[in-house]
Amino acid sequence: MQIDQSMARLQSFNSCSAPFTRFRMLITNQNDFDSVCTRMAQAGVIAFDTEFVSESYYRPKLCLLQLAFREEVVAVDPFLVEDLTAWWEIMADEQNTILVHGGREEVRFCQFAINKPPQKLIDVQIAEGLRSRGYPLSYTNLVSRVLRHKLQHAKETRTDWERRPLSEQQIEYALDDVRHLEKIWQRQQAGLGEQGRLEWALSECQAFVDHVSAEHAQNGWLKLPGYSRLKGRELLASQELYQWRASVAERQNRPQRRVFRDDMLIEIAKRLPTSEKDMKLIRGMNRRDYQSHMPDLLDVIQRVNDVPRDQLPEQESAPQNPSQDDVLAKILGLALANRCEQLGMSTSLVGTMSDLKQLIRWYVFEHDEEGTPSLLCGWRGEVFGQELKDVLDGKITLRVTDPKSPNPIQFEVD
Repeated sequence: MQIDQSMARLQSFNSCSAPFTRFRMLITNQNDFDSVCTRMAQAGVIAFDTEFVSESYYRPKLCLLQLAFREEVVAVDPFLVEDLTAWWEIMADEQNTILVHGGREEVRFCQFAINKPPQKLIDVQIAEGLRSRGYPLSYTNLVSRVLRHKLQHAKETRTDWERRPLSEQQIEYALDDVRHLEKIWQRQQAGLGEQGRLEWALSECQAFVDHVSAEHAQNGWLKLPGYSRLKGRELLASQELYQWRASVAERQNRPQRRVFRDDMLIEIAKRLPTSEKDMKLIRGMNRRDYQSHMPDLLDVIQRVNDVPRDQLPEQESAPQNPSQDDVLAKILGLALANRCEQLGMSTSLVGTMSDLKQLIRWYVFEHDEEGTPSLLCGWRGEVFGQELKDVLDGKITLRVTDPKSPNPIQFEVD
């Protein structure tokens, strides 16, 4: 019954496929691109990948799009085809299933271009992690594992995708990244259906899209080194400085850390200098490009100092028992890994150490329904939740059965 229901839900995720017999190696003009999009709009299933450069830009620079559908495999040069809206709208519609591998940047490109996320996206890297212990597998290894096929163009992985003209070898390498995605997904969904995990794959891929789409709204300053040790006005200063840096980086189209280092932002937030003389006392501020930002930095600090004390942000309280959390998380990690081994699944896809600590804090101290840990939600909760809670309740004990065995640990119910 579960497989039948999953297959019914997947009906709109599938279409009849045919061998790729027609090839447009590279599309370089708007009319040809629009024509391809007209055909793609009715394809049902479309494989998608990109080549981009991220090291020197605020946002990754899109250098090539690769698309495969029905009988066509195409590459699109975004340097020459300026309006890609038609494709992004197809990617975000509810008619077509988009197949990707490790598609975080592909989702971001769509979200940034039209402010819409993909509606029906399958990431075959995620799907593979739910049917085997291969996560995250590279595309080359995934093709080899699922299709028993060896790709021939690995040497192009370090290519400069900004340079023009693109060589025939570069284009062929790029097209290989989409040629096999539909066949991979067909085999994966057959295996997942037999295992009763198709719904898991659909749910996990949707959660992936939701997470990536929400990233732009997240508070990036939380990842600044040392942020968790700041208090009051220092917290506000770090937030304001981070936002200042982001605006400068976007305006100059440069990576944020090339505009101003993370550790420098934190040091300024801690010292709150009120003059150029004070600012120059901070180690590292002797750089000419940093000194050019001094007036703006001092303006930020002035605004922060003008905020009344009762309006300053408060730091979240630290976990009540961090050392106990570490110990319990390691024990839960063993239980989780053991269960994943039994099911032939990838532990890193099911839950991280951070997820385990979130579960511990919630289960031991909070029990807030709105903040239910991910390991107790959805398919994770159904498959792993009760066992993890039983471990915390002392109802399950760990025993070493055979140190020489591939599975030397056994968890037993008391």
